[in-house]
Amino acid sequence: MKNFQCPYCGVGCGLYIDEKGRVKGDFEHPANKGDICKKPVYFPKVMNEGRILKPLYRESKDKPFKEISWEEAYRVLAQKLTSLNPDELYFYLSGQLLTEDIYVANKFVKGFLKTNNIDANSRLCMATAVTAYKMAFGSDGVPCTYEDVDDADAFLFIGSNAAISHPVLFKRVLKRRRETDQVVIVTVDPVETETARKSDLFIQIKPGTDTVFLNSVLWVLYEEGWIDYRFVDKYTEGFDRALDQARRFPPEVASSICEIKVEDIYIVAKIFAQSKKLISFWCQGLNQSVNGTMKNLALINLHLATGRIGERGCPFSLTGQPNAMGGREVGYLSNGLPGYRDVRNSKDRKFMENFWGLKGINPMPGPTITEAVDLILENKIKFLWVVCTNPAVSLPNLEKTHKALEKVFLVVQDAYFNDTCEFANLILPAAQLGEKEGVMTGSDRTVTFCEKFADPPGEAKPDWLIFTELASYIGGEKYFPYENTREIFEEFKRATAGRLCDMSSLSYDNLPARWGKRWLYEDLKFPTESGKAKFHPAVFDIPKEEGEFILITGRLKDQWHTMTRTGKSPQLLKGEIPPFILMHPKDAEEIGIEEGQEVVLCAGKREIRRIVRFANVKRGTLFAPFGYPKEFGEPTNLLVSDRVDPYSKEPDLKYAGVSVKVVVSSKG
Repeated sequence: MKNFQCPYCGVGCGLYIDEKGRVKGDFEHPANKGDICKKPVYFPKVMNEGRILKPLYRESKDKPFKEISWEEAYRVLAQKLTSLNPDELYFYLSGQLLTEDIYVANKFVKGFLKTNNIDANSRLCMATAVTAYKMAFGSDGVPCTYEDVDDADAFLFIGSNAAISHPVLFKRVLKRRRETDQVVIVTVDPVETETARKSDLFIQIKPGTDTVFLNSVLWVLYEEGWIDYRFVDKYTEGFDRALDQARRFPPEVASSICEIKVEDIYIVAKIFAQSKKLISFWCQGLNQSVNGTMKNLALINLHLATGRIGERGCPFSLTGQPNAMGGREVGYLSNGLPGYRDVRNSKDRKFMENFWGLKGINPMPGPTITEAVDLILENKIKFLWVVCTNPAVSLPNLEKTHKALEKVFLVVQDAYFNDTCEFANLILPAAQLGEKEGVMTGSDRTVTFCEKFADPPGEAKPDWLIFTELASYIGGEKYFPYENTREIFEEFKRATAGRLCDMSSLSYDNLPARWGKRWLYEDLKFPTESGKAKFHPAVFDIPKEEGEFILITGRLKDQWHTMTRTGKSPQLLKGEIPPFILMHPKDAEEIGIEEGQEVVLCAGKREIRRIVRFANVKRGTLFAPFGYPKEFGEPTNLLVSDRVDPYSKEPDLKYAGVSVKVVVSSKG
C-alpha cells in the first residue's frame, strides 16, 4: 500500500493505492478523513495512456519530430540557454508538480540563470487570492484550516461551485449541516450550480458585480450597528476608507447593479453579524476577473469588520490545483522566492543568494505569462519552456497565444501528449505523480508525502532530475548535487525556517502535517508594518463588452482542467461531451434555440461551436466549461480576452461578450 495526495483539485485529499491497484481514501488524512471523489479512482487506469516515452526534437516546426537521446536533448537545451541572454528565456511551470520539482526549477531559473522570467499556471487561478491576502494580512496563507468547518454555523460560497470543483470539502460542509439545524449555507453565483441547489439561500448575481454586492453588505453592517468596533480598532487599520467606498452602494443601488433582491443583501449582512463562526469560500469566480483583487478585498473587509478571523471565522481561498499552495511556498511566480520571499526585497534576495551560493538574483519581477506572450510576438523572448501544463488550451486570447507558441522555440516537458506539443520544437518525457516521490500542500496548509508506486514508462524522468542533470551538463553540478528528492526537501525546508510557512520541522517520515498554527494569525498580530490587518477600499470596475451575452467559464464535474489525463477515462467522460454551454430557456426561446441544438458563439471574428443545455443561468449569461482540448472542438478560451487584473495580473477569464448563431435546427 502506497500513500499519495490526489493529483486534481486543491483540497489535498490523502489517498492510497492498494496491492490490486485500487485507489481509496486515507481515513487517517486530515484533509478528507477517508472520503474520495470520482476522479482519482480512475487514475491508475489512465496513467500509461498517451504517454510521451522518449525525447523528441525538430529544429523547424514544419518538419516531423525525430527521437533523440537525453544526451542530445541536453545538448540542444544547453546551446539555446547559453546562446540567448537571460531576458530572451522564459519558463512556465505548474501547480500540479511536486514541491521538489518546483524548487529545483525555480532555483535553476532565478538562481543559476539569473532571470525572473518564470511564471506558473497559478497566475491563471490563485494570483489574485495571493495578492489580496498579502494586501490585507501582509502575507500569503489561508488563515484557518478544514477543522474550522466542523464547528462553523455559517458558510458563504461566492464564485465557487465547490460541490463539483472541491467535492470532498463541500461534503464536509454538508455533514456539518446535518449535525445541527443551526447551520446556514449561502451561495452567490450567476448560475444555479450544484452548490447553489444544496444551499439554504441562492443569490443569483449578475456576472462581474461581486464587488458591489460585498460593498453593500459592508454598508448594511455599518448602518445596522453591526460593526465589531473592538476588533476593528484593536487589530485593523483603514476601515474609514473602505467604508467610504462602500457608501457608494447602498442596498437599493447595489440591487439594481447586481440584479438581486435588497433583502438578500440584508440577510448576508445579518449572517456576518450574528453567526457564531462564519467561513467564506471563494475560488475562480472572484479571482479570474479584471476586478478580482477588489472582489477578494471586499470579501476580506467583511471578515475584518465583524472580527471573523481565527476562532470566529475565516476568509478561505480554495486552491485551484493540487500543489499550487506548494508553489506559493516555493515562490514560483515571477516575483517569488522560497519561504514566502520576494525578489523585490533586498533582505530576501541576500538570504537566498547566500543560501544557494548563487549571487545576482534579479531584483525586478519578470513578466507574467500573458506579458510573456506579447514579448514573444515582439521577438524579445525567443525560448519558452513549458512544464506540466497546457497553455495552448488554458491561456486567454488563444488566437494570439497560438501565434506566440508557433513563433518561439518551444520546449514541452510533460507526461502526456497535449495540444501544446503541436507547437513544440523539443518534447521531454516526464514522470508524473506516483512515478516519483515528493510532497504537495493542500488548500489548508497540510503537507502530504506522495510515495512512488509505479515506474515511469519509457525514458520518462522526474522533473527535478531533468533540471538537475541539465544544470550539471552546463556546469552547475556544485549547486544541484541532488541524488534524490529527500535531499531537495531537506534543503527547501531549511529555507522556510523562521518564516510564516515554516516547514523546517517536517520530514517525509512525519507527514501529513500542517505548517503554521490552526489559526495562522492566532494572536491576531499580522506581518504588516503596523502589525494590524488592513482594510482596503474595494473599487468597482467592470469592462464594457459587445455581444448579446456575457460568457462565463468554469470546470466540468468529472474532468480536470484541459482533460489531458482524465479525458482518457471513458467513465469520466460520460455526460461531459460533446462540449456544451448552459443557457437560460427563456433566452433560448427568444432567439429560437431548442435544447440540444448546436450553436456558434462569436466574439469578433473568433468562433467556437457548442451544444446548448438549458439551466437556471442568469438571463443574458452563458456558461461554458473552459477545458475542452482540440480533439473535442475549438477551445473555449478562443473567445476570452487577455486583459488582466491590474494588481495580480490574473486574466479576466470569466467575462467575455459573445453573440450566438444557430447552425443546427434539429436536436443532436
